Amino acid sequence: MTILHSLDVEQRVPSVVTIGTFDGVHRGHQLLVATAIERARELGVQSVVLTFEPIPAMVLRPDRFKGRICSPEEKLRLLLATGVDVVTVLSFDREFSLQTPEEFLGRVDAAFDVREIMVGEAFALGKDRAGNVERLREIGQELGFELRALQRLTDGDDVISSSAVREAVISGDVARAARLLGRRFHVDGVVVHGSHFGRTIGYPTANIEPPVDQVPLADGIYASYCYLPDETQPRQAMTYVGTRPTVNSGPRNIETNVLDYAGDLYGRRLRVELVERLRPDAMFPTLDEMIEQLGRDEAQARNVLANHPPV
Repeated sequence: MTILHSLDVEQRVPSVVTIGTFDGVHRGHQLLVATAIERARELGVQSVVLTFEPIPAMVLRPDRFKGRICSPEEKLRLLLATGVDVVTVLSFDREFSLQTPEEFLGRVDAAFDVREIMVGEAFALGKDRAGNVERLREIGQELGFELRALQRLTDGDDVISSSAVREAVISGDVARAARLLGRRFHVDGVVVHGSHFGRTIGYPTANIEPPVDQVPLADGIYASYCYLPDETQPRQAMTYVGTRPTVNSGPRNIETNVLDYAGDLYGRRLRVELVERLRPDAMFPTLDEMIEQLGRDEAQARNVLANHPPV
């Protein structure tokens, strides 16, 4: 497998290319890439995934962009895991966005001797999204390659898309997000010192700060799995997202209580997979009532996790 960061290649090799943002590398993306790989093998050519960083919406519509599903590093890892021959990550900025579809596909063809390009049926590229599927198919005929548009994958009534995954995460429906992604949504980060309040009430937590551009989880309590450094199996956990209104502690936190664990995690990187939201955040009249509710949350979390083992 090869990773490229430009369209300046040393040797032009016949290719089947798929193009997209691929944020989250959800089930629809996985199908698209797998289909491109299969077609490349049928033709005896290489398979190429072409993607962009930053995500174009972060550059062009930052006020409307709701956040990344996964980091650039994880996206690359997930794409490489498909078995594709080449992943090309192109730097995206406003100047790049001004290319016409004809200019961009001409550069792609010059780099990869394109035999086919595969995209999703709603795909578009170029200035003002002028390169819709119909126009890209015309350009392909002019340049000598075929453009294939795959129908969007669905899950029940859900069209699987990055936007749908973001909506699920923002609403707290992490079970739906997992169905769309084909894996559980997770947050990861280095454990930092907080107020140490949880320890005083019998629920010590590991506070992590996810990337600032990650799509935000809805506030509340979640049943979760926590992957600790140097451990191959995840531990059951209960994760809180919110501002702790009962004790008026201020900034929004992501705190995970690793069940039946008492070790020191400060400065270590954790991965927390969200399984199911148990309830929204809430303010309690007294601290004792909050602690009683946390006890009920813990019991519910254990029950949920017993029925949803780690993947």
